[in-house]
Amino acid sequence: MNTFIPSDTREILAPKKRIVFLDVIRAYAIIMMLQGHFVDTMMAPQYRDTNNWFYATWYFFRGMTAPIFFFVSGAIFVFLLLKDNRPWPENQRAKKGLRRVGLLLFLGYVLKWHLPSIMLGVTLVIVSVLKIQMPTVDTLHIYPSFITVDVFHCIGLAILTIIGLFVLHQKTGWSLPLMYGGLGLLIFILAPNIVNADYSHLPVFFENYFDLLHGSTFTVIPWIGYSLLGGVIGWHMHTNPKFYEGPWAPILLLIFGLWLHFSTATILSNFYNLTGIEQFKRVLNFNHTFWRLGHVFVVFAVFIWITRWVQKIPPLILKIGSETLVIYSVHYVLLYGTWLGLGFKQLGQETWSPLMTFFGAIIFISFFIYLIYRIEDVRHVLYVVMPAQSKLFYRFYRLKLRRFTNRPKLIKSFLVSKK
Repeated sequence: MNTFIPSDTREILAPKKRIVFLDVIRAYAIIMMLQGHFVDTMMAPQYRDTNNWFYATWYFFRGMTAPIFFFVSGAIFVFLLLKDNRPWPENQRAKKGLRRVGLLLFLGYVLKWHLPSIMLGVTLVIVSVLKIQMPTVDTLHIYPSFITVDVFHCIGLAILTIIGLFVLHQKTGWSLPLMYGGLGLLIFILAPNIVNADYSHLPVFFENYFDLLHGSTFTVIPWIGYSLLGGVIGWHMHTNPKFYEGPWAPILLLIFGLWLHFSTATILSNFYNLTGIEQFKRVLNFNHTFWRLGHVFVVFAVFIWITRWVQKIPPLILKIGSETLVIYSVHYVLLYGTWLGLGFKQLGQETWSPLMTFFGAIIFISFFIYLIYRIEDVRHVLYVVMPAQSKLFYRFYRLKLRRFTNRPKLIKSFLVSKK
């Protein structure tokens, strides 16, 4: 995911060769996310029949989106982290990663704000202070949705964990892939206990990171496990780049993914029968984490083949894959209407027919494709034109104010007329 820095500036500061098939996977995932969120928000409940093969197929593929995002984010970040082979205090990718963590956590909350409520809350706080009264939570107009947790928070914490293990690796010499893979698998194994634990003793702000009871859409566990396991692939891509250019990479990834899909339930069941350890039974009943991990490896294999068959990937697709942060942020505000209370959601949430939802999703996706197509023009306006215009207005009004304050008689007459 990219920050909101103009891309030409990014390229000057840190030129890098992009991994084509990972950008294509991310482009696929972000488009699936756009249509998935739109359909889930707008389509009426009576059409959501899992016995309908078309809806069931859509639902199955929609479920791949989040695991792909987390896994690919971990793979890309570790790959770039290891390209800078300097010690961690000097590693620029680690420093950028920490800034990215702050940005993701910040955006994760800001995207949920309702600006009129925030402005009203600030006004009431000022009034309370002037009256020498302590502002209350109601006065602040902080709603529960403002502090819920979503994908940005979890990816940010996943990157922070990846950096922490990287620092530990450099200090101790412990195997980096074993730490990433071991912690990722441990999270998957302990996930049933962690997810089903009682966190009511925690403040709601922190509780939102561990359960979905207050409106969060993602929790830290098990999702950061995908990023850590993706980090193993990122490490392998760094140490054995030729492997992913050869014929065996997609074949082995496909086989491993299908094995996870079809065999993990049997393996966990056998472990439970052999050892009697209850944890294997709990994981067996929570097996969607390994099941979806298998699908991620299958998707990796498929897109490696696609990028080889299609000799020239359209630059727009690669651009879409590299601008997922922008797309997610804009889509969140437009679809859910968080900032101003105006969005597609207000056009009839969960009332649309399948046909209407289909055409709406096409229009929604087309808008974002066009946005990325013109993203450099948008950035030029945001980072060049608007600051320049702001400076002109500032200078103009400052000059007017200076001329006004230099005329005592005019000021005196103005004050007298007010009286």
